[in-house]
Amino acid sequence: MDGEATARKRGAPVVSRPRHPADLFLPKPGGLAGAVGPYLGARRPLAAALVIWIVAFVLLGGAIIGLGLLLTRVLLGAGLDAVDAEAIRWFVAERTAAADTLSRWASDVGSTGVILAVSVVTGIVLVLRGHWRQFGFLLFALTLEFSLFLLTVTIVNRDRPDVAQLDAAPPTSSFPSGHTAASWTLYLGLAIVVTSLVRSARVRALVWVAAVALPLLVTGSRMYRGMHFPTDVIAGALLACTALLVALFAVRCTVAATAERDRQAAERERAATEPPPDNPPEEVVS
Repeated sequence: MDGEATARKRGAPVVSRPRHPADLFLPKPGGLAGAVGPYLGARRPLAAALVIWIVAFVLLGGAIIGLGLLLTRVLLGAGLDAVDAEAIRWFVAERTAAADTLSRWASDVGSTGVILAVSVVTGIVLVLRGHWRQFGFLLFALTLEFSLFLLTVTIVNRDRPDVAQLDAAPPTSSFPSGHTAASWTLYLGLAIVVTSLVRSARVRALVWVAAVALPLLVTGSRMYRGMHFPTDVIAGALLACTALLVALFAVRCTVAATAERDRQAAERERAATEPPPDNPPEEVVS
């Protein structure tokens, strides 16, 4: 007998247990994911996630590319370029040897090598522990963010700030910031994963503090080191947060599609095993 049943039997007040944080990957009753998931993944639940990824790539790609072209073709010429440049010059004027070293470490937290290494190790751990929803969530978000980043920098092709740069310029252009987008996607994504698996409120709080602090350090370091304008890092953060929200929705749709498939399979099995109803004897007509 569980604790709540024992409390009811003894007449003691019942304190309901809070829902496990893993519920954040479950579709809400009557929510959009519960309706879209079974429709897109009626036979193969993973098809729902694939369709959502493709649709998100097209729609978000159009949005982020449109934003980049609006920025570079219109807004910069209307005066925003002066604001962007002034912010970078302020960072350059504040440079010190100690801050240079700190910014290099902070920038490395969002580098391709670190992001890839952390992602691979995390993915292996999640697969070995059987946490497939969390694995799918991170895979969806990271691949969507990275694909949109590559497409956008190729089309927008914004020049980097015209200041002394502390890093060798990568082959990609300035808009959006890849370091910023990747770090926000990965570290916030990891916080969501930990929240879904850990009950301790203290642990979850510490994880969220780190998940916000690390990308903020990366964001600041990219401007400090003269690699990106403020508008570049803002766009990178927006891209990351949007990719995470879409990934969460995709997982919920897949869960809903799986539940509906299992329900239909159970109904078919029940119908096949149940005996046919007894037919009433035919009346004899004299």
